[in-house]
Amino acid sequence: MKPLAEMYRDQIIRSVVPDRPAMCYPVSKPEALADVCNLLADGYEAKRLLRAKGWGQVGMTVLEIAQLLPCAPQRPARKKKGKR
Repeated sequence: MKPLAEMYRDQIIRSVVPDRPAMCYPVSKPEALADVCNLLADGYEAKRLLRAKGWGQVGMTVLEIAQLLPCAPQRPARKKKGKR
């Protein structure tokens, strides 16, 4: 798990069980929690990169920034090969 994802893991656990250290608390589905934490970390990094490239304003969500992006250019259609 990435360090940023571990930070999210600790925050999630501490928000549910505030009286115990997050690393000491047993999680019933650690893979599912790790997946959620990795998604949060990826979203944070994606937003940071998009902002660094000049897209969006401070405080916008990833979805709002993605809606600002132009459509990707269309690839030319590939010619179909005939039967030999």
